[in-house]
Amino acid sequence: MSDSKGVILGVGNILHSDDGIGIKILKYLESQFQFPEEIELVDGGTVGAQLDRTIVNKDWIIIIDALDVKGPVGEVRVLCGEDFINRPGIIKMSPHQVGFLDLIQLMKMEGTEPKQIDLIGVIPANTNDGFEMAPEVDAAVNTVVEKLLVLLKQKGLVPEKRTPPLEPDYWWLR
Repeated sequence: MSDSKGVILGVGNILHSDDGIGIKILKYLESQFQFPEEIELVDGGTVGAQLDRTIVNKDWIIIIDALDVKGPVGEVRVLCGEDFINRPGIIKMSPHQVGFLDLIQLMKMEGTEPKQIDLIGVIPANTNDGFEMAPEVDAAVNTVVEKLLVLLKQKGLVPEKRTPPLEPDYWWLR
């Protein structure tokens, strides 16, 4: 058990194919695991800077999102905060980067930013209009979950598997 409080933040636009991977994984996590009360799961959608009330004074956040970088489609990368927060504005790694990273910079100035920020990103094939994800991106779900569980274990937090698991609420596919 840990005293640290944090947020797992699924980010993305479910209307833009692979860009919805962060939301899809968040819904999958909700269906497969029961999380300790220290962990809040948040569907951040594309709201960016409007997430301030959700993450203010948290010890840590883990962001799950599509990662706009060069590499093989479906590759999963884990970046720590300094690897992506302090990048120059011309380097765009996520479609939601500007508003959200602006928020983090403002929180740093106020002293209310999370102490640790990690990003688990999946390299997309397509972020055009549509609901279907590339098979390689869809197949990355289990890898993202494994990497997330490692990060949580490092924080002394271990979610319990649901028995039986629930059906994920992919409401946008109905």
